Amino acid sequence: MTKNLHQISNYIASNSTFCLISHPHRSKVHTIISDKHGKVIYPNKPLKIIRNTCRLHGSSYEASNYNAKLFFGKSKHKLPIMVAYDFGDPCILFPLFSPHSSQNIWISLHAIVNINELGNETIVTFIDGSEERLPIHMKSFNHQYVRAAMYYKHLITKRNSKL
Repeated sequence: MTKNLHQISNYIASNSTFCLISHPHRSKVHTIISDKHGKVIYPNKPLKIIRNTCRLHGSSYEASNYNAKLFFGKSKHKLPIMVAYDFGDPCILFPLFSPHSSQNIWISLHAIVNINELGNETIVTFIDGSEERLPIHMKSFNHQYVRAAMYYKHLITKRNSKL
């Protein structure tokens, strides 16, 4: 499957992003990027995309993670983060596993339209009708999804109170 994917040298996550999937290739981890334009492959880990996106928008992954911890609590892990404001709308991505794991997958909150269980896996349907089969129990996925939705609502409420 990945042999047919176009390789890109740079990618910035936005609300057009669906997911960033770690993909081992030889001795390195690449990222399969799925967005509204289709799928491409990036020759670095998903976390590099997250870091670059935060940096481009004047922040850092560490600052975004710190802000999420202020809302959820310092002891929480695998937190959703806001990587950017995309035309005034927070762009929230959430990790399914440890952000530093070579098997991690980042999902964009805005892209999800349906979630189904298939044994020990979760099938996510995105806004364009495409689906991704993810190696995570639906209960764990739902936990991460709810956190992301709560964080999104918090950021919107915070933004609107400043208007």
